[in-house]
Amino acid sequence: MQNSIYILLFVISILIASFSQILLKTGAGKKNIYINKYTIIGYSLMVISMIFTLIGYKGVNLTLSGVLQGLSFIFVPLLSMILLKEKINKTTIVGITFIITGIIIYSL
Repeated sequence: MQNSIYILLFVISILIASFSQILLKTGAGKKNIYINKYTIIGYSLMVISMIFTLIGYKGVNLTLSGVLQGLSFIFVPLLSMILLKEKINKTTIVGITFIITGIIIYSL
């Protein structure tokens, strides 16, 4: 049970990091690229994500953490589609399918 809490923290960390990447991309399109609310919040979320990751490493082995890190390649395109209205191309869908397949195979 305790291990699942660490896994959950790790996944939350990856989700927060993915969201911060979206904010950083949004901030990069603003007039002052270095100091704007999107950039500041994006970097702040990245720090929070790192804290969650460090706590998650206490109960997650390195092999599983590498597999879980692959979730960011799923979260970022989905968040980009939802928040930035970007389109997901066929190559991204194939990549996401491979990642999900790999996670399923690893968990068996």
